[in-house]
Amino acid sequence: MDTNNVEWSKIQTSGTPVPTREKPALNLSPSDTLFAAAMLVCGFLYWNFIMYADMPGAGATLFAFIIFALTSIYLAKAGFRQNAKSLTCLTLAALSAIQFSLFDNAFIAFLNFIFLSALFVYWICLTTGRRIDSTLSHYFLSDMIQQGIIVPFLNFGTGAIALAQIPRKQNAKSFLLAITGVIIVLPILLAVLSLLISADSAFEAVVNRAFQSMQISAIVPYMWQFVFGLPVALYLFGLIYGNMRARYTDILTKESVDQSALLARIAPKVMVYSALAAFNFLYLIFFAAQTIYIFSALNGILPETFTYAEYARRGFFELCAVAGINLAIVLVSHLIIRRELHESPRVLRIATVILSFFTSLLIVTALSKMLMYIGAYGLTQLRIYTSWFMILMFFIFAVISVRQLKAFNSSRVIIIGFVTLFLLLAYGNIDGIIARYNIQQYESGALSELDVKALNRLSDGAIAPMYEAFKNLDVSNEKNSNLKHELFGIIKREPTYGTHDFRSFNYQRFQARKIQSEIRWEMN
Repeated sequence: MDTNNVEWSKIQTSGTPVPTREKPALNLSPSDTLFAAAMLVCGFLYWNFIMYADMPGAGATLFAFIIFALTSIYLAKAGFRQNAKSLTCLTLAALSAIQFSLFDNAFIAFLNFIFLSALFVYWICLTTGRRIDSTLSHYFLSDMIQQGIIVPFLNFGTGAIALAQIPRKQNAKSFLLAITGVIIVLPILLAVLSLLISADSAFEAVVNRAFQSMQISAIVPYMWQFVFGLPVALYLFGLIYGNMRARYTDILTKESVDQSALLARIAPKVMVYSALAAFNFLYLIFFAAQTIYIFSALNGILPETFTYAEYARRGFFELCAVAGINLAIVLVSHLIIRRELHESPRVLRIATVILSFFTSLLIVTALSKMLMYIGAYGLTQLRIYTSWFMILMFFIFAVISVRQLKAFNSSRVIIIGFVTLFLLLAYGNIDGIIARYNIQQYESGALSELDVKALNRLSDGAIAPMYEAFKNLDVSNEKNSNLKHELFGIIKREPTYGTHDFRSFNYQRFQARKIQSEIRWEMN
């Protein structure tokens, strides 16, 4: 039956029993076993290079290049070559990985780690051709669910089976099974050991002497990293091997996703239309009541009886939340309204355009307020992050509005726009921009006060612009002299993270340590 022409009213449960899915065959070759062993090493490196680091740095970059290289070789040997789309994704992954070695912002590093992980998962299905749709479309989310959850976990045990193929002799196999048994119970074993140590001082003394003589305390962290790395290794092997052998890669298909979308369309049209009309009417009243204040924000004029803090801060974060809620309303409305698969009701499109317009106006108003607030009080990380989020939301609602007027692949545009904006955020050196802007505004007199505590909370990415300002300050007046003294105190601060560990190394941190050496020499 052609699902493209199925009407909602025709969807019904058939009495025919659903055929049982046969379990895919498991054909393991020596190269699969070797790759499973390589993933075992990668599982250990995942914890050692990234999770045990102060923050993702050069260790994350190195790990990314290792896992991408090993996977490329493994897939190429199985006959899967890189194509234009997979190479594009691989290039984005390289940019994401290199970012860890350059910048020092911990929050952005955390977001970038999630971004890189998603790129790796999507790159696998691009290379193996296991995408639900051949183009970047609204099936992207289904792809990520299938590739990030279904395939690796349904193939989770294949890595262990592959590793069991290593020993050829019975004695070697028995030894491997014995070691595996010890590793599995190791966490419980250590917990019991801890309890016994607490229960008896004599036993504690024996254990301490044993630990000191065998230097076990230095080995224990690596043992834990290996134990925690096991599920990581099984996940990675399950994901990659599953895609290579097409095991459980067809749980979600175009037909099943479309059928699920049809089944979700349970709300009568009049119900959805009335709900959207209620929201649009509410925003109409809101803007009618706020006309004077809205035009004040757009023109950068502070209304009477308001301070910058009261006018700009009040409402900005609430408007961010409203924009997010409106996006959810639009998505849910289009998801649950009762209609045919590719039907696009005219009333729904009109209501969506109106709601998108009101939301875009809210975003412009909020950003105008934030610009006023930044002009009066300077930049902070939170002000930049929330402003970036609102720009992203404005872009999404603009695409949604145009999509209601003209048919095109809006999902592809939104995904590409998000990737572009995220890379701009990741490579934007946010902390450096904050330090440079605030110091310049303070020197020019635009800022009456410089929040030194806020500068001190910035990462090492802010040290270079602060040092540049420190060297160029004219200390002929008392204001600049005080500023130079305060900047010196921030620049020479002790590092928050370890500086000699390559896993957390990044260029901005290295540059900051070099500047600290120079500034101490200058002051001496």
